[in-house]
Amino acid sequence: MAALKKNITALKIFENFSYSHKKEYVEWIVGIKTEETRNKNIAKAVEMIAEGKNKNWKYIKK
Repeated sequence: MAALKKNITALKIFENFSYSHKKEYVEWIVGIKTEETRNKNIAKAVEMIAEGKNKNWKYIKK
């Protein structure tokens, strides 16, 4: 949440995500064991959220 609070756009979009989309991001970050990887993926997650993408956006059929 601290990283999201630094990016207002990402925070607003994240708050509007469904429960399941929020859960996907949280489980992804919580499941990471090393601090270095966690920080890298938090930055990546905030970037994806700011673009309005859910965690598995690549697999959604258009």
